[in-house]
Amino acid sequence: MEPEKKDRRTRKTRQLLRNTLLALLKEKRYENISVQDIIERADVARSTFYVHYVDKDDLLTGSHGIFAENLGEQMSAHSGEQGASAFSSRTWFYHIQDQGDILQVIAKDSAMELAMKTLRGIIHNSVQGGMRAHAQSKDMSVPFPLIVDYLADTLMTLIKFWFHDGMKYTPEQMDGMFQQLVTPGVLSVLRGAKHETH
Repeated sequence: MEPEKKDRRTRKTRQLLRNTLLALLKEKRYENISVQDIIERADVARSTFYVHYVDKDDLLTGSHGIFAENLGEQMSAHSGEQGASAFSSRTWFYHIQDQGDILQVIAKDSAMELAMKTLRGIIHNSVQGGMRAHAQSKDMSVPFPLIVDYLADTLMTLIKFWFHDGMKYTPEQMDGMFQQLVTPGVLSVLRGAKHETH
């Protein structure tokens, strides 16, 4: 099969499986949904499911799952926006906003905990990668891993607040709150480390 046709077929199958799980989530709780339920509703072979996903958790929160489906596009679209800073969180709020309907479906389900845990891991890795360029010194008064955890956990706290509050604020406003909370403290640590190295 030609690569382009194979890619199109792969995307189509994954979309079918994602849509099927979403439809099932509207009918019953996540823990009561099995892979068998998904493949029967989607009318695909069990082997087809496992070509694309390890299990239903992977289908929900994996790199090609429901929750991460458009994250790469969101990050590309918003990362270079005017006003974005080294600690910009805007992309994550856009992503949560885009996933609002899905999150409403799983809000009272064990799937929500899994989604938030997965998101925290993704954010942690992203923050860690982004901060490395700003934290070259070994003489920082606050350990680098602690700074990363602080930024990731603060962002997760704001995301959870925003969602449970009905997402009344814009992603830009939420990013502004994040900046106010974290930028002064983290910048002071980074600047202090730079001064110590001179």
